[in-house]
Amino acid sequence: MSNDPTPLRLVETFHNLFYTPIYVAVTGGHFYAEGLNVHFSTVPEGGSAMEMLRSGAADVTQTGISRSLMELDAGRGDAPLHVAEINQRDGFFLLSRRPVEDWTWKRLEGATLAPVGFTPVPWTSLRSALIKNDVDPGRLTLVEGLSAEEALDLFRGERVDYIQMPHPQAQTLIEEGVGHLATALGPELGYICYSSFATMPEFIEARPDTIQRFVDGFNNALRWLAAADDIDILERVSPLFPNLPGSTLEAAIHQYRMQETWPSDPSIGEDGYTSMRDLMIEAGLVRGRHLYESVVRPEFALRAMKS
Repeated sequence: MSNDPTPLRLVETFHNLFYTPIYVAVTGGHFYAEGLNVHFSTVPEGGSAMEMLRSGAADVTQTGISRSLMELDAGRGDAPLHVAEINQRDGFFLLSRRPVEDWTWKRLEGATLAPVGFTPVPWTSLRSALIKNDVDPGRLTLVEGLSAEEALDLFRGERVDYIQMPHPQAQTLIEEGVGHLATALGPELGYICYSSFATMPEFIEARPDTIQRFVDGFNNALRWLAAADDIDILERVSPLFPNLPGSTLEAAIHQYRMQETWPSDPSIGEDGYTSMRDLMIEAGLVRGRHLYESVVRPEFALRAMKS
């Protein structure tokens, strides 16, 4: 019998520090320690993580339960199943072109905003925060459908008042003196299963041991992440962001840690699942109140936590 590591293709949808737990798991050798040879990549521009799973181009993807909920709504009973949580908070920030002393949510009314345009969920979360703070979303002028680069160009060109961005883009704008942090969405909204690892039902059926080893490795990465210092985390992730100063990355890592953006274990809580599902329903992106069990396979995380 061969002792060679089992190959596994892992794909992320967007490259940013929000997904630090994945980078720690890959660069720290946590998957390899479980006998997996993980080929890690980012979805090509214009591509789709869901379609990569369905076509067999990827085995596991970083995505959100939102995607599976929308597939179930569309009548696709074989929607990808989620096995481990990557982010337990919203990781986006609202930046203002002007200084933000005594900033309040009401300042957004009548302002122009460039929300995240390449996926619907960040705006859905921001919309929920607006309503929570008695701001009518209809009183904002949205510049929609932009790529991250297009939104950054508009903001730097002073053509919008606010921009919604994750780190490290948000931290870069702050250090440039172009943007001023108005608010962080994570503390506003609390626990939400924001992103997670998903795979196709048939992959779980055919290769449950591979998925268990994958989640075991990720659990060990989360345990390391929870105990590590900012500088230790920086050493693990900086090779994946070679064009950014270490000081920028370290500041962003520190803020994400202070906001409890990353979980301490891989389990997807039913409350976090429900929070995200209800956000999607309130925004009109999902109709059905799909059950936790139709989207989440919790047994792999529970076994990992016991071992």
